[in-house]
Amino acid sequence: MSFHYGYLQGTFGMPYGGYCVKPPRLGDITLSAENEHLRMFCVLGRFSQVAEWLENNSLTVLNQCTVRDTFTHDLIVEVYSRASFLERLLMGQDEIEVQLVIRISRTWDRRKDENSQFKPMLKALVPSGITLPEIRDVLRRAEPGVVLDTTKNKDLSNAALSRVMTRCSGMTSNPDDHFGRGGHRCLLSPSPRRGGLLLPAYEVSAEPPPEYSSDTGLHGMPG
Repeated sequence: MSFHYGYLQGTFGMPYGGYCVKPPRLGDITLSAENEHLRMFCVLGRFSQVAEWLENNSLTVLNQCTVRDTFTHDLIVEVYSRASFLERLLMGQDEIEVQLVIRISRTWDRRKDENSQFKPMLKALVPSGITLPEIRDVLRRAEPGVVLDTTKNKDLSNAALSRVMTRCSGMTSNPDDHFGRGGHRCLLSPSPRRGGLLLPAYEVSAEPPPEYSSDTGLHGMPG
C-alpha cells in the first residue's frame, strides 16, 4: 500500500470507501461536523509509516468545531486493518497495513458496541488540542478491544486545552482553504465484504471524484 493522508470524503467512511483528499500544505487539523468536507481525517500505510508521520509533524494540533448535540468536545482515534490476528502475530504490528481515522467523538463512543459493524483494531478517546506525536504515543498504549480514554489524563487534557486557547478560534467554511484545488485525491475502494476494515488506496488523481460537478469542484459534493 502507498502512504497517503488527508480528509476522508465522499461517504461516511470506513467500510464504505471514499476519497482521501491530501491538503497541499499541512497546518493544524480542525474537524467540523457541520462541514461535510472536514468531518474526518485519515492516514494510510504501514503502522510504522503512520507512526513516523505522526512523530515528524510535531507542530500539528488536532481540534474540532461543532455545535451538534450528539457530538462531544473530544476526538476519536481509530486504527483499522485487514490483517488477521495470526498475520499481526507473525509480521508484527509495525509491518501491517492500516488505516488511521480521526473523527469527532459522539456521545456513545465511550462505550463499546458489540453489535457495531465498525471493528477497529485500536480505539482511543483523546482531547481536542492534542498533537500528532501525542496521538502516536496513545496508539502505542492502546490495546485491541479496549477503548483507551486519555481525556482522564489531567496533564494531557490541560496541555491540549492550552493549545486550543492559543489557536485562532475561527475557521473558514471554504474547503479550498483547507486542502486547495491542487490537493491530491486518493481514491479509496469500498470494502469487498460488509464490515471490512481497511480501505486500500488504488488511485491517485488530480481530478475531482465523479460525485463532484466539474463546474463546482469540491463545493458540488452532495449532502
